[in-house]
Amino acid sequence: MRSSSQTAPARNLDQWLEYITATHPSEIEMGLARVRSVAARMQLLKPAPRSVIVAGTNGKGTTCVCLEQILVAAGLRVGCTLSPHVHAFNERVRINGRDLDDSPLCAAFEAVEFAREDTPLTYFEFTTLVALFAFREAEVDIAILEVGLGGRLDAFNVVDADVGIITSIGIDHTEYLGDNVEVIGGEKAGVLRSGQHIVLGPGLPQSVLRRAAELTDTVSELDRNVFYARAADSAWSLRFQDQLFDDLPVARLPLGNCALAIVAAHSLTTIDHVTVSRALRNAWLPGRLESFDAYDRTWLVDVAHNPLAAQFLQNELALRGLGHNVVAVFGALRDKDVSAMLSALDTVVRDWVVVDAPSARGLSASELAVHFEGLSATMAGSLDNGFEVARSLTECGDVILVFGSFGIAGSARRSLALVTRDE
Repeated sequence: MRSSSQTAPARNLDQWLEYITATHPSEIEMGLARVRSVAARMQLLKPAPRSVIVAGTNGKGTTCVCLEQILVAAGLRVGCTLSPHVHAFNERVRINGRDLDDSPLCAAFEAVEFAREDTPLTYFEFTTLVALFAFREAEVDIAILEVGLGGRLDAFNVVDADVGIITSIGIDHTEYLGDNVEVIGGEKAGVLRSGQHIVLGPGLPQSVLRRAAELTDTVSELDRNVFYARAADSAWSLRFQDQLFDDLPVARLPLGNCALAIVAAHSLTTIDHVTVSRALRNAWLPGRLESFDAYDRTWLVDVAHNPLAAQFLQNELALRGLGHNVVAVFGALRDKDVSAMLSALDTVVRDWVVVDAPSARGLSASELAVHFEGLSATMAGSLDNGFEVARSLTECGDVILVFGSFGIAGSARRSLALVTRDE
């Protein structure tokens, strides 16, 4: 048996992340047996009195953050996971809306390392246990768990959640989940449990709807028995069951995801208009149609990295009256359907600026070039050069959209924040 980490030199957070990356040979290895055995050993299968699990192709993070803010505004102590992070690992584990500091994270890493004994854990399995341990130590009232990939075999699915949310289903991660929405939906529906309150986004495949109906008769589904409407630029309303939330402030997050969060919160605690309004004003996530004013242009930064997310961007930009007048700075990862992403945005983007994606899985601008035949596109290479090209293609007051991956969004945010600060 290996020696316990309690006798090893103390590691800082960066060292822990390097260690768990090197410890397991693969980033992803599907299955719950390993993580469940360690979670049971650490008594983490119920990390909080109540928990919520959130699965889906897109919209998970925004739904989690909005739900977190509502529950915090209602006076509860809330743990929330997000994945992946934009800048720092700390973003993945939140207590009451604040990223967890390095010290409690390192303590959690040490506890997991000691408890796992000889059980091999992937990066995501290890960090899942870190989050669950941190929530238990912080004595949160409710744990919100964002599924990283899939659902049925995701590490967080060792927790039997009280509320299950599925936000959307699209084609992504086909090497792990399947190549059609019915199969992918079946995998994501694996987070649902008998007796849960189940909250579903709109237009989900039959594999999800059938599974939900089999498990419970308390299914809240957007566009079926949950309805929202935007009344004006600064207000919207939500109706479900016998509840009406009228004249709500428009959040910096997609309203559909806010609606799912409100319905889920209502199933967990008492909420009112004041609580929900306060939460909506505070709810935001970096890199979700985040706006920066720099170089006399408006820059919109988004982590959209698959066709479904690109379609969402198209709808949002069209709502803002930006029909075919946006310059897009774009890069993509190797496993994404680039052509479908471009097609989704062809009605709002007039010029494309193509950059290298900053990731081992990223495509270079030259590799992406094959997808841009017939489009107005410039192969810029680096993101900095892409920014210069985008500025040259626009005038004062124009809109530049930067998207394609979490890495691109993170790099763009850093650059634009520096410019905004200097200006």
